[in-house]
Amino acid sequence: MTDDELLDQARDVNFAFKAALADVQMQVFDGDWKNYGYGAEAWNCDEKGYTFRFKRATLPQWKLTEPTRDAAERIATWLDDNGWQNIKTQGYSGDIANIVIHAEKPDAYVARLMIDISPDPATYDIATITAETRCFTSDVDRLDALLQPGDLEVDELEDVPSTEHPTAKPSFGYTPDGKRRFWDDADE
Repeated sequence: MTDDELLDQARDVNFAFKAALADVQMQVFDGDWKNYGYGAEAWNCDEKGYTFRFKRATLPQWKLTEPTRDAAERIATWLDDNGWQNIKTQGYSGDIANIVIHAEKPDAYVARLMIDISPDPATYDIATITAETRCFTSDVDRLDALLQPGDLEVDELEDVPSTEHPTAKPSFGYTPDGKRRFWDDADE
C-alpha cells in the first residue's frame, strides 16, 4: 500500500467512525460534549496494526430529560433501527443506577461502542461514550508520520477543542505547519 493509499484508507475509516458516533451522541444529547479522546490518533493493535479510539462525556450540569431506563431503551432502539449490531443493555441493582449500552457497527468500522449513563438526582447526570475501531493491518508508525508531517513536536500542534458539538466538522491529521487538517473535495 502506498502512503497515499494508507492515508486515504485511514481518513475514510476515521470519518465513517466519527460520523456514526456523532449520530449516537445526538441521540443522547444535542449540545457540546467534553473531548477526552478525539479519535484521530492511531493506536497500536495486534502487534502490526492501527485502531482509532474515541471518548466524549456530557458537561457538568447536564440532566437527563427522562428516566435512565427510558433513555437507555430509547437509545438501544435507535441503535437497532440504524444498523448497529450486538446491542446489549446492562443495568445494575441496589444503589447503582448506571445503565451501560454496548454495540458495534461493522460498516462504520466501530468494533466496540459503550454508552454509560450515570444519573445523580442530587447534582447532575453524566453520559460517557467510548468507542474503538477494528484493527487495520498496517505500520502505525508510518501512518503517524503521514498524520503529522514535518518536524514539529507534539506541543507545537494545534490542539483539538476541549469541548465540541457532535456536528462539528472533524479534522484528521495535521498540515506541515502544525494546523489541524480539515479535508474537503480539493484535498481528496
